Amino acid sequence: MDVDLSNRVGEAAERFVPGERRGELIEAEHLARYWWASQMVAGRRLLDAGCGVGYGTAMLARAGAAEAIGLDLSPDSVAAAGKAHPELTFVTGDVHALPFEDDRFEVVTCFEVIEHVDRQQEVIAELARVLRPDGVLAISSPNRGVYPSGNPHHVHEYTPEELRAELAMAFAHVELRRQHDWVASAVLDDGQVSDAELGSLDADVGKVVGYEPGSETYTLAIASQQPLRAMPGRVVLGSVDEVRDGLLQGARAKTALADVAHLQEVEAQLRHEKRVLLAELEEVRATLRTIHRSWLWRVAKAVRGLGRLPR
Repeated sequence: MDVDLSNRVGEAAERFVPGERRGELIEAEHLARYWWASQMVAGRRLLDAGCGVGYGTAMLARAGAAEAIGLDLSPDSVAAAGKAHPELTFVTGDVHALPFEDDRFEVVTCFEVIEHVDRQQEVIAELARVLRPDGVLAISSPNRGVYPSGNPHHVHEYTPEELRAELAMAFAHVELRRQHDWVASAVLDDGQVSDAELGSLDADVGKVVGYEPGSETYTLAIASQQPLRAMPGRVVLGSVDEVRDGLLQGARAKTALADVAHLQEVEAQLRHEKRVLLAELEEVRATLRTIHRSWLWRVAKAVRGLGRLPR
C-alpha cells in the first residue's frame, strides 16, 4: 500500500517505502503502476491521490508533468514526501473531500488506495470532480479472490468487473488493465545488467504462458469522459533472489516434511513389531499356563520331588 488512509493503528506498516524492499517483488509491483501511468502525464497537471512518501509523484513529475501534486491523509507521510522531494508540492487531505476546485487536473492517479476506504463511490465521484472533462483517472485495486485474503486494513477489494462497474457510474469510458507477477529470464549486455535505475531497456519482451483476464493479482483501470488512447504495457524486472530464496525455503520444507514422514513410517513399523512380539509372548504364556494345569505336569512334578528325597 502507498498510504495511510483509514487512520487506523498499524496501517502505516502497509506503506511502501522505496529502498526498504529493494529489488523485491513488492517494489516491482509498486513502481510498475507508476511507470505505466507516466506515459499519460507529459505537459499535464497531475494529482497523485494517496501519494504516501511521494516516490510515485516524483516519478510522474520526472516523466514531464506540467504540475505534480501529491495528497495523503497521513501528515507523517506528507512530511516525509516533502523532505524527500522539496521541489514538489504535497498536501494533507482526505480523498472523500479533496481540497481542490472542480476541473483542476488533467490526470489523477490513485493506486492501492480505494480498497482502504469506506464510501468508495463517494471517493470516485471526488476524483472525477477534480478532473477536467478530457482528463484521465488511473486507479488500482487488489483483485478480491486472487489477492491473498485477510488483510485487516482493507475495507473492500474489488473484482475486475466490480471496479469497471463502479467507475462506469462516474465516467463514460472505462478500460481495465491486468497486473500479473511473472518470472523472467533476460539476456542483456553488461551495461544493462549492472544498471539499477528504472527505465526502458533496449530489449524485446516475450512470454511463454497466458492467463485469463480476471486472474490478475491487481486490476488497474483508466477512466475518462472522453475516448481513451492506447497505452502499451510496461514491465519492471526485480531480483530473482526472492524467487530463489522461496524455492530454497520450499525445498528445505519439503525435505523436512520427507524426514518427518520417514520417521513416522519407522515409528509405525516399530509399533507394529511391538504388537507382534507382545502377541507372541502372550501365546507362550498361555501355553505355559496350560502345561502347568495338566495332570502330566503334576505327575512329573511329583516324580521330580521324589528324586530329591534323602537316601
